[in-house]
Amino acid sequence: MKLKEARKRKLLTVDELATKAGIAPSTINKIEQGDSVPSLKTIRKIAPILEIDPLDVEEFKAAIEKGTIEQPK
Repeated sequence: MKLKEARKRKLLTVDELATKAGIAPSTINKIEQGDSVPSLKTIRKIAPILEIDPLDVEEFKAAIEKGTIEQPK
């Protein structure tokens, strides 16, 4: 699933997710639009809020598979 889909399933706006995760809304927008690859730190902040496995989110999985970041444990 896409990050946007996971966020909407939890009925969260970009601003609400950003506030809960302690990151800028622009970071989430950039990830959702494919303009930014999330860091492991960002993934670890977002995934628990959305109650998802990071490997279930396309943008997170792509970052992990590209070797941009290490796989979350």
